[in-house]
Amino acid sequence: MAATIRALAELVGGRVVGDDRGMIEAARPVTEAGPGDLTFLSDDRYLAMLAASPASAVLIGSGFVIPEPADRSPTMALIVVDDPRAAFTVLRAYLRGALAERWVGIHPTAVVSPSARLGAGVAIHAFAVVADDAELGEDCTIGPHCTVGERSTLGRDVVLHANVTIYGDVVIGDRCILHAGVVVGADGFGFQPVDGRHVKVPQSGGVIIEEDVEIGANSCVDQGTFGPTRIGAGTKIDNLVQVAHNVKLGKHNILCAGVGVGGSAVIGDFVMMGGQVGVRDHMTIGDGARVSAQSGVTRSLEAGVTVFGTPAVPLRQQLQMHSLSLKLPEMRRELIRLAEEVERMSSSSKSASGPGEEPGGAEGARNSSAA
Repeated sequence: MAATIRALAELVGGRVVGDDRGMIEAARPVTEAGPGDLTFLSDDRYLAMLAASPASAVLIGSGFVIPEPADRSPTMALIVVDDPRAAFTVLRAYLRGALAERWVGIHPTAVVSPSARLGAGVAIHAFAVVADDAELGEDCTIGPHCTVGERSTLGRDVVLHANVTIYGDVVIGDRCILHAGVVVGADGFGFQPVDGRHVKVPQSGGVIIEEDVEIGANSCVDQGTFGPTRIGAGTKIDNLVQVAHNVKLGKHNILCAGVGVGGSAVIGDFVMMGGQVGVRDHMTIGDGARVSAQSGVTRSLEAGVTVFGTPAVPLRQQLQMHSLSLKLPEMRRELIRLAEEVERMSSSSKSASGPGEEPGGAEGARNSSAA
C-alpha cells in the first residue's frame, strides 16, 4: 500500500522538511532505496549518502543538523523523528500492508495425538508431530517437520518455524518465536565417572521459556538435571547458541551467535554477550553486564561491568594489557640493549682493576704504603 509523506509523518509523530505531498510505496535501506521509497539514517556518518540517494523521503534524527537542499536530492523530503530506526520499523510494516491471511488448520500429513489439547486458531503444517498430552495455545503456528513432545505446553501466538524439536516437559510462554532447527529440552551433558566409564546421569528437569523470547536457528537449550533450565522473558538468542542444563538466564538478555553458556550458570537481567562468548559452568553474571565478543568468562562478574578477553577482565584493563603487548618487541630490544650495556660496564670495571685485583685494590695498596 502507498501513503503520502505527510500521512507517514503523522503515524510516527514526525516533522516534515520539504514537500509532504509525495507518495511513498515502500521502505528500504539507504543503499537500496529509489524513487517512491522511504529510507532512514540513524548515524550522522552516513549523511553523505543523502547526496547520492534517489529516495523520495528519509527519516532522520531530531538531533541531526538538517542537511541543506544542496546536500540532498531536490525531490527528497525529510521526516524528523526522535528515533529513525524505530520509526522506520513501524512505517515499513505499515507500507507492507496486511499480510496474506494466515492459514489455520491441521495438515493431512501432520500427526496429532488424541490427548493433545489445541487452542483456537492453531496451524499445524505438513509432517509436524504433536505428542500425547501436549498443549498448544490459541493461534500457535507449528511449522513443517516440527515435533512437540509429551506434556509440553505452548502459550498463545507461539511460532515454531520448520524443523523445530521440542522435547517432553517443556513450557514455552506467549508470543515466543523459535527459528528453524532449534532444539529445546535435549538431555544436558551429564555423566559420572564410575569404574573407568562415563555413566549417564538422568536428565529430567525440563525447560521453562518465558514470554516474548526469540531463539535463532540451530540453537539448543538443554533440559535441567532435576529442576528446569529457565530462559527469562524478553530474552533474544541468536543462531548457533548453546544453553546448557540448569542455566538460569534472566530477562531481556541478548546472546549473539556462537555463545555457549555452561551448566548451572546464573545470568542476571539485561546482560549482553557478543558473538562466540564462552561462560564457564556455575558462573554468576550480574544484571546489565556486557561481555565482548570472543571473551571467556572464567569467574563470576559483577553487575554492570564490561569485560573482554580470555580470561575476561574489565575492558579498560584488557585494553591496557593489549596496548602493552604491542610494545613487547620494543621492550625486548631495550632489554637486550641494557643487558649488553651492563656487560660492557662490568668488563670495563674488571679491566681497570688489573688481573687478579678487585676494583680499588691498587689504590688501597698505595694508601697503605704511604701510611
